[in-house]
Amino acid sequence: MEDSQYLIICPKCGCRDLFIRKDFPQKLGLAIVVLAAVAFLVLAAWRSSFYLGAIVLIAATIIDAILYVIVPKITVCYRCRAEFRDVPINPKHEGFELAIGEKYRTP
Repeated sequence: MEDSQYLIICPKCGCRDLFIRKDFPQKLGLAIVVLAAVAFLVLAAWRSSFYLGAIVLIAATIIDAILYVIVPKITVCYRCRAEFRDVPINPKHEGFELAIGEKYRTP
C-alpha cells in the first residue's frame, strides 16, 4: 500500500503523533480480571473448591487470549485522543509510548 492510504496526520487536530491500540474498553478488561480474582479468592478459601478457583483463572486467561486475537486495532491521536476505526493501520505506527504521551499530557 502507498503511504497516501494510511493515516499520517490527525484530521481533527493536525497532530503527526499517532499510536495504535486494541479497540477494547479498558474498564471492561479490568472488570473481567477483578471478577476472576475475587471468584478465585472466594473459591480458594475452601480446600474442597480450590480447583474451581483455578478453573476460573484458566477460563479468564482463555477469554483474554481469544479477545486479544479477535479484537481489531485502531489508530489514536496522542494530542486529542481521537480514535480512528475505519482506516488501515499504518505499519509505521506503534503502540503507546509514554515519552510521547507525556509530551501531550495536560497539567
